[in-house]
Amino acid sequence: MNAKITNLRALFQPQISYRIPQFQRAYAWGEQVQWKPLWEDIRNIAFHILDGKIKTHFLGAIVLQQQKSNTGEVTKRLVVDGQQRLTTLQLLIKATEQVLRNQEDMARADRLRELIVNQKSHWDGDIQNETKICQSNLNDRRAFQEAMRSHYHNKQGQPWAISQAFRYLKVLAENWLDSAPESRPTRAKALEKVLTEHLQIAVIDLDEDEKPHVIFETLNARGEPLKQSDLIKNTVMYEANVVDDGERAEKLWGLFDQQWWRQETKEGRLKRIHIDRFLNYWMVMWTLNDVTSNRVASEFRNYIELKKPSIDIVASEMRESGTFYMYLEGAFRGNLYERETFAENFVTRMKAMELGVVTPLLLWLFKSKVLKEQQQRCIEILESYAVRRKLCGLPTHSLNKVFITLLQKLDSKGPDYADSTVLHFLRRQHADGSVWPNDRMLSEYLAANPMKGAVPWKKTVLEAIETNLRSDRTEELGSTRDLTIEHIMPESWKTHWPLTPNIADNSEAEEIRNEVIRRIGNLTLTTEKLNKSLSNGPWKEKRLTLANHSTLFLNKTLLENAPNAWDEAAIERRSRSLANRIKEIWPSADTFAESPTLTPDG
Repeated sequence: MNAKITNLRALFQPQISYRIPQFQRAYAWGEQVQWKPLWEDIRNIAFHILDGKIKTHFLGAIVLQQQKSNTGEVTKRLVVDGQQRLTTLQLLIKATEQVLRNQEDMARADRLRELIVNQKSHWDGDIQNETKICQSNLNDRRAFQEAMRSHYHNKQGQPWAISQAFRYLKVLAENWLDSAPESRPTRAKALEKVLTEHLQIAVIDLDEDEKPHVIFETLNARGEPLKQSDLIKNTVMYEANVVDDGERAEKLWGLFDQQWWRQETKEGRLKRIHIDRFLNYWMVMWTLNDVTSNRVASEFRNYIELKKPSIDIVASEMRESGTFYMYLEGAFRGNLYERETFAENFVTRMKAMELGVVTPLLLWLFKSKVLKEQQQRCIEILESYAVRRKLCGLPTHSLNKVFITLLQKLDSKGPDYADSTVLHFLRRQHADGSVWPNDRMLSEYLAANPMKGAVPWKKTVLEAIETNLRSDRTEELGSTRDLTIEHIMPESWKTHWPLTPNIADNSEAEEIRNEVIRRIGNLTLTTEKLNKSLSNGPWKEKRLTLANHSTLFLNKTLLENAPNAWDEAAIERRSRSLANRIKEIWPSADTFAESPTLTPDG
């Protein structure tokens, strides 16, 4: 391993191509943390030069590894670490060169051009040798080449970070040179000197037998942590022997380079980007074991090293499952062989419950090509099991182990009897952490306890009841996005809903009422405007307003034979009535057992 300090002229002027390998992350530097501070450092050095002072600025280290080149071809170096820095510097030099050329400062622009473009005689017929840096990520490559070849258009909507960086740096350089027209030539000279002589970088050259992707991971442990998906991509590219083959990398990993996969999502207290969440679930499904969020990459690498599967087959299965996951998240608009539309309500309800641990089971049902009828029955069984537990206030943290054990059962018995396997396994769960509540448990709990869970979950249950109340002759419900939860007896009840005067202990009665108003029997759905008009008004006014303005069947049934006084007794009666509806929507284990489509468990 050799190390030396150099400036940008020595780094970029030779006929050289710095190759960004596939195990590197896509370009991700941004304005506030990187571009703006870098420009401010460069500008400050330029001001020192204008004042006749000599000052250099150390930019950090890059790690390179020699690559094979043909005779007469550019020298090739693999960029093991430092690609974000090198790419940004090239964009800045190109942006400055373009600004100078626009100002007809041709000699200076030509000198800077030598730092970003190789002579054609050294390309050896490979267009990728044209620029000093060759991006392997195809999106980054397109954006970078667009900037380097002056085909860049100044569009605000450019989606790629490289395009945004180029536009931003070009504006900064142009504004700084134009801010003092009388001294523009001296400013241009100072800026050129900064970019060629006064920025220093430590260059570390690795031996050829070092494993570059391992070095990369080790180096990046000190800064912005590599995500689990970054590490898995590294392993895939290394096992596939992909260094700078963009087309092969696109085939293996291109699906996951879409920007959607980098969006952050939240489930409970845990925030992760889509791809990290998906890979976690996929690894559980693939290995049939629990895989914690911080060990996804290491478990993947261990599995690859132990089982030695074809990396192309692994990547293909990962992409297929990834497409299905996008469908589950509403990001894939294709019909996926028209096999999964029945799962939409289930996915919505699982999200409302924050029950992502069921996702590996869905991935397995999709991967195993379970027949549509069997898939649908599995979904119905899983949904009834999970929803009943949630409605009965039972914990969800233990379901991770339950579903992994079920996953192992499914994989062992195969896809032919998937619905039977799911049903008989869940029916045999009797402990509090895994029991499937029966009808009696459900009715008694809902009649006597507040409805637990966040607002989206409660709304999901009420929407399901609304759908159940409608017949095939009823107009479609349509979008429920604008519906909100209304407490029939309001949470601020004291003004219009007084307690019975003869109650001996008002404090205890108030405590009971505050608990009762949170039961399912006191909840309904209304539009937001109607909700505001109902407010905390008395029952007589609410009753009339709902009758005149609500078209929901949930409210029609509420008003049928409605009592003159809406009190604790009325709430309990309605809670039991809604519980009966819930039993129809999400049947008990015994009801499923009567289905003739199920095969014996054996």
